[in-house]
Amino acid sequence: MSPLTKGYVAMSVVLLIWSGFALTVRAVGASSLSIADVMLIRFSVPLVLLTPWVRANWHDIKSIRLPDIMFILLGGVPFLLLAAFGASTVPAAYMGTILTGTPVFFAALLSFILYRQRISLGKFAALILILFGIATMVGGRAEAIPNSLLYGVGLLLMASLIWAGYTLGLKSTKLSPIVIAIVLSYSSFFLTLVMVLSGIMETNIGSVSFDEVLPFILVQGLGVGVVSTIAFSYAVKQLGSIRTLLLGSLSPGLTAILAALILKESLSVIMICGIVLSTIGVILSNRAK
Repeated sequence: MSPLTKGYVAMSVVLLIWSGFALTVRAVGASSLSIADVMLIRFSVPLVLLTPWVRANWHDIKSIRLPDIMFILLGGVPFLLLAAFGASTVPAAYMGTILTGTPVFFAALLSFILYRQRISLGKFAALILILFGIATMVGGRAEAIPNSLLYGVGLLLMASLIWAGYTLGLKSTKLSPIVIAIVLSYSSFFLTLVMVLSGIMETNIGSVSFDEVLPFILVQGLGVGVVSTIAFSYAVKQLGSIRTLLLGSLSPGLTAILAALILKESLSVIMICGIVLSTIGVILSNRAK
């Protein structure tokens, strides 16, 4: 199997996990868990599971540069906080479309600003189509758009921008996927713990049953925290940041379908049209040079 094929396989696994991520974050509001609880689960599980690899990678970890630490941190607490608060006021289909559809636009924009990488007319038109699909979902509602929805969309767009910066950082760093996962889980866990102990965030973890916590352990901790972090880092190395984000933009449809089946969220014609437009934009952008 060629490295390129392995990259596509890794990204396919990531797409499935991302859909689960969107559903579990959206489900926080219906559970007894607080956002802080989800964050502690998200970062503590990989912290424990990856500890045996700390010694073997200690040389790379202790010599890590400050810029690398900064971009790795972007993919941890800041991204998850914005995504969780944004998801609390929007349907899961919106969350899946925005968080996986817009990073490629922001990545292209950041690449142009930071690295002067030009965007072809065809790719620019495809990126605009992705944004138009998202705008169709939000603005094409029959009823008035509530402020809570606009607030949630704004937070998700900020999370998307942060994720784009994180992805560009992954492409430029020489750190291995396992080192990135270790640094991300350790730094993010202790940062979350400090916020909980200082009273900035509240926790209900002591009053929640294990059955209620288990889905978050499997999806957020094991899936997103370990498998997705390593697989996504590997995919970026093999496929490049822009192509990886383009493939990631294909997950909204899967997220919307799972949200309808699992969370019983309705799928309006407008929402379906928005998802289709975004997906077409992804396909066209992937083909454009």
